[in-house]
Amino acid sequence: MGLDFFHDQTIEAAGAYMSRLSQRQQIVASNLANIDTPGYKTRDVSFYATMQELLSEGSVPLRTSRPEHNGGRIPVYPQAEVFEVTGLTSRADHNNVDLDREMMKLSETAFGYSVISQMLRSKFHTLSSSINEGKE
Repeated sequence: MGLDFFHDQTIEAAGAYMSRLSQRQQIVASNLANIDTPGYKTRDVSFYATMQELLSEGSVPLRTSRPEHNGGRIPVYPQAEVFEVTGLTSRADHNNVDLDREMMKLSETAFGYSVISQMLRSKFHTLSSSINEGKE
């Protein structure tokens, strides 16, 4: 049984989660940019899939042109949905962006990104150590 360092399920799931965090950061930045826009409604991203959900998602088989080719599979991750946040207090101009709420969302997103980055850094460090130990 060989090891496949290029198609690690944990790394792919972490990458998908980081993409969700990046998308959420863009949405929050958009909310902040429109804090004084009359009628603007706060948006958010449903990115709260756990790593387990990302790890258990399905995959799509690749087609091959010859029998000796390894078809492999491409993982398919659920797409994060952008939605309008309800239940927030609107100002007189019908804008419901709350600076404190958005800053908290930015902090949560940055923290999640930091945690996933640290996890990936640790995984690559372990892999690097394993490779370097094999040289001796």
